[in-house]
Amino acid sequence: MAAHSGEPESSSRTGAGAGRQRPLAAGERPVHERVAELLAENAMLRRENAALQSLKDALQESEERYRRLFEDDLTGDFLTGADGRILACNPAFVRMFEFASIEDALETDIRDLYEDPGDRDRLLARLQREGKIENEGRTRKRRDGTRIHVVENMVGRFGPDGELIETQGYVYDDSERKRAEEALRESEERFRAVLENSLDAAYRRSLQADRYDYMSPVVEEILGFTPEEMAAMSLEEVMGRVHPDDRPPVEAELTSAAASGRGLLMYRFRAKDGRYRWLEDHFTVIRDSSGRPLYRGGIVRDVTERRRAEEEIKRHAAELARIHRDLESAHREANLYLDILTHDIGNTENVSNLYAELLIDSVKGEAACYTASLKRSIAKSIEILGTVSKIRRIHAGPPLLRPTDLDAVIRAETGHFPNISISYEGVPRQVLADDLLPEVFTNLISNAVKHGGSGVAVAVRTEEEDGFVRVTVADTGRGVPDDQKEEIFHRYEKKQRGVGEGLGLYLVQILIDRYGGRIWVEDRVSGRSEEGAAFVFTLRQADGDGAKGAVPGR
Repeated sequence: MAAHSGEPESSSRTGAGAGRQRPLAAGERPVHERVAELLAENAMLRRENAALQSLKDALQESEERYRRLFEDDLTGDFLTGADGRILACNPAFVRMFEFASIEDALETDIRDLYEDPGDRDRLLARLQREGKIENEGRTRKRRDGTRIHVVENMVGRFGPDGELIETQGYVYDDSERKRAEEALRESEERFRAVLENSLDAAYRRSLQADRYDYMSPVVEEILGFTPEEMAAMSLEEVMGRVHPDDRPPVEAELTSAAASGRGLLMYRFRAKDGRYRWLEDHFTVIRDSSGRPLYRGGIVRDVTERRRAEEEIKRHAAELARIHRDLESAHREANLYLDILTHDIGNTENVSNLYAELLIDSVKGEAACYTASLKRSIAKSIEILGTVSKIRRIHAGPPLLRPTDLDAVIRAETGHFPNISISYEGVPRQVLADDLLPEVFTNLISNAVKHGGSGVAVAVRTEEEDGFVRVTVADTGRGVPDDQKEEIFHRYEKKQRGVGEGLGLYLVQILIDRYGGRIWVEDRVSGRSEEGAAFVFTLRQADGDGAKGAVPGR
């Protein structure tokens, strides 16, 4: 290495030989050339070493990136042999198929994850032909057997002879999207089924293209036009089929809806057969983000029959109003005539009754009997006339009910029958009634005397019953057969009576209804109708909550 200094060895020597160089042998290069060559080789080796180190670092970085990509990838990456063994997989694959670990996955045959194991052979045959499979959805199984929907990408690696050696690919769990897609499809099918089976026609009209881009099939049943024929109609053609009288309000409503976003149209539309149908159109206007109207969509309903019914009802209402006016006029005239007749007949009967009393004192024998019968007939006529007047008063207007002392009314009315055996059991109680309440007791006791004779016994009893007072008027008369218990209060209305018969109980029934109560008849002795009747009715109490109570049932 002394030559590296650049000083030839002979240059340090003295004497006769100093300053002379040794001659070079044949083919021998000077030392400085060899040194320069070695230095150049050394520099080249250093550069190559640096390049190799850089390549090694790049390779390590690439491997690290690949490892991170493989292990951190959100998709399930895998590598399998042609025999189905899983050779490699990433953590996402393990999580997706719920393996315990990567090692657990590597001990599994990929066929175990197929819903149909034969699907694997068909997949390999396709890879053999096509080399790869891209973005295909299919059903796979997790480790526990549950089904998931995945999207799969796969490529094949082939040997020199073209045989498939390995498959490499990735999958991602598409179950949620698939479920959402299925739910959307089912929802759309249900919605379409509702629209297509509805009696109303749904539509959407593009305001930019000026055409219907959807019209449900039922429109053909309503108007005779197919959805395709409706879709071909321009706005001018549609408006041309609207009844001329209805066009102005339709146009005004469409203009108004452009601002409000919704509207309701009622118009007549000329159908394909040339006849007009009444349509009710509920619609909304759909706009883009800038507020420009894009579509008008809604539901059209055929209301022709309803409109006809409404028109018929209007005609009937007008006719009923006319009849009502006529009836009111006739009612006023009838009341006038009845007032005159009642007044005049009442005066005449009073005079006749007076003369009958005078005759009784003046005649004897058979004439006296006739006179007594005449007086009884006149008295009956006066009674009937009084009852009719009371019924007319009841029907004249709504009742003006006020608290009434029920105990005082009962004691006063039973006192009018001194010759009849009447017992009374009850407590003082205020009820809602008017000054006609005494008529109820008068008619019920008179009815008992009429059908039971002078020896009849009557028992009146009152008791509280859930905000009402329950009143019972029982007698020992001949009773009421079961088949007549319902109709006895309506016999007057059904005309199953003699002169004046049934008016008293009819008056009682409408009075009790007027007071908000109920009345019915029972056997005095249960199951033995021949041993007397018990007329039972309820009156609302005037104090506490009883004044607000509902009418009770039996």
